[in-house]
Amino acid sequence: MDELIGFVTGNKNRRKLLALLASRNELNGDKLAKNMRIARPSADKVLGELLDRKLVVQNDNSFSLTELGAAVEKRMQSI
Repeated sequence: MDELIGFVTGNKNRRKLLALLASRNELNGDKLAKNMRIARPSADKVLGELLDRKLVVQNDNSFSLTELGAAVEKRMQSI
């Protein structure tokens, strides 16, 4: 878990994306990029990194946190 927290906190866009999904539960890629104020390709890159580490899951066109992603995000709030 500490390794995942270090991975997420090492990049502001990863932190923002996890926090955004935690507060909104589920968003599509366009809305994530818009809310984060970054280009869609940048959002896709971050989503890919989080998908690879099983922190985010894709349901059709939307993304949401996995149980692991929610646990990491919750633990980051206490840091």
